[in-house]
Amino acid sequence: FEILARIGGGSPILRWTRLQGDEMARRRDTLSPHTAPHKAYIAFRYASPSSREALRQMHTDGVKRVVVFTQYPQYSRATTGSSLDELLRAAHDMDLEKRFEWSLIDRWPVHPGFIAAMAASVRAGLEKFPPERQREVLLLFSAHSLPQALVDQGDPYPLEVAASVEAVMRELGDSHPFRLCYQSAVGPLRWLGPSAKATIARLGRKRHPAVLIVPIAFVS
Repeated sequence: FEILARIGGGSPILRWTRLQGDEMARRRDTLSPHTAPHKAYIAFRYASPSSREALRQMHTDGVKRVVVFTQYPQYSRATTGSSLDELLRAAHDMDLEKRFEWSLIDRWPVHPGFIAAMAASVRAGLEKFPPERQREVLLLFSAHSLPQALVDQGDPYPLEVAASVEAVMRELGDSHPFRLCYQSAVGPLRWLGPSAKATIARLGRKRHPAVLIVPIAFVS
């Protein structure tokens, strides 16, 4: 709650997700007029609007076809998997499972549009450094961590995160040194590392002159 207060009193994810969804619907109207009109609905896993709220509104609006589009670029059972399970379970419980024609986009770690957007964000971040320091900036890619037990069971998340990082660096022409780290580990379990906190501390001890942190597993 303290962190949320520091960025304006609450999570900005709903606002940005709604803006992204509305813009996506407008673009689909232009690119695919024969399936228009399009409308974006939000189904959060742990907040409102929930899967049930989204499904109820879709049914009320007379929706016929649903494209489930995860906002996690890289797939993990703990994130995309659990969210999709929740959505489909809600649809089944509400007897809406067969009311819609379903399509699914469950991952897009190296989609050209995503990679181009990430590379553009990195370039914009580099512009904030003095011109004479930009070449020495280390790019520190940070992704949400995952319990190591899931990784040991074959979860594809770390491989897909690494693929995203590799693709962004290739788009940037391998112009800077880089590292990949993970954040937001909680509890006593062993989590996928190295942690962002430990990595930043190590770079500080080495007196690295400049670091740009790049969130690689988030769209908001």
